[in-house]
Amino acid sequence: MSDSINYPSISVVIPSFNQGQYIEETLLSVIGQGYPNLEVLVLDGGSTDNTVGILEKYSDKISYWHSKKDKGQADAINQGMNLSSGEIVCWINSDDMYLPGTLLDIGRRFQGLTDENYLIYGSALAINQVNENLFSGAHLASSFDAFKLTYDDFIVQPSSFWTRKLWQATGDLNTNYHYVLDWDWFIRASEFTKFEYVNKFFSIYRFHELHKTSTGGLKRRQEILEVVTKYSSDYWKSLYTKVNTHYASINKTKKNLDFLRIPKQKLFLCLFFPELIYFLKNQNDLGVVLGMYMI
Repeated sequence: MSDSINYPSISVVIPSFNQGQYIEETLLSVIGQGYPNLEVLVLDGGSTDNTVGILEKYSDKISYWHSKKDKGQADAINQGMNLSSGEIVCWINSDDMYLPGTLLDIGRRFQGLTDENYLIYGSALAINQVNENLFSGAHLASSFDAFKLTYDDFIVQPSSFWTRKLWQATGDLNTNYHYVLDWDWFIRASEFTKFEYVNKFFSIYRFHELHKTSTGGLKRRQEILEVVTKYSSDYWKSLYTKVNTHYASINKTKKNLDFLRIPKQKLFLCLFFPELIYFLKNQNDLGVVLGMYMI
């Protein structure tokens, strides 16, 4: 590619642990981008499945990899970021994929911006693999709003890319978080710059039976509530707390409404839980909280 010198260097960090059934597809989606100035780093937490064999298979295409125990996903990503050298950095989990042409598009968009605090994000296609069934949809991002980000995680992580300068200004991921590590980092990064939203799909976000976010349960809700409490307003803190307190009953009611195919479910939920009616500033606010808790 004759104009390769015009493309900023990109480092893609891939944290991994026992995702051998997916990681080859992830690697191929990165390596197959055809990006002229690419660094790939895989930080595996000591997998006991076939992951190491796959990493060895593609070792000539990977700039750095190891397989050894770490302190979790955030720690693995921090290690990768701090070992990387790209002007643009990002991470993609070992069960997600980039869509073709994503990095070339991102590289062009970042030309002339590598010395700034800058972040670009888009949306993701979503696939859900349960047993032998395959479902598809979209994981849509929305236009940037710094305050909204404090109560609604609308940034799609695998479709997000930023400058090394922004990573250094923001600091490492918080290793105390297992589920909201990206959301917490995005909120902190938004203190340094506005993010650029691109109305485009950049990645494929995969749900499956072992998908971490889908199986987070109480621990995940606790982390969400902690982030809202730390960064957002008293109203959102109180609303998240109220919904969390009644979560078991709300979730059961919602499942019954889903089974009966009842439309306008948010209205019915408010009727079942009248204490929420008098508290809500906007009926859609309940949908935001339920969307965050029930992903």
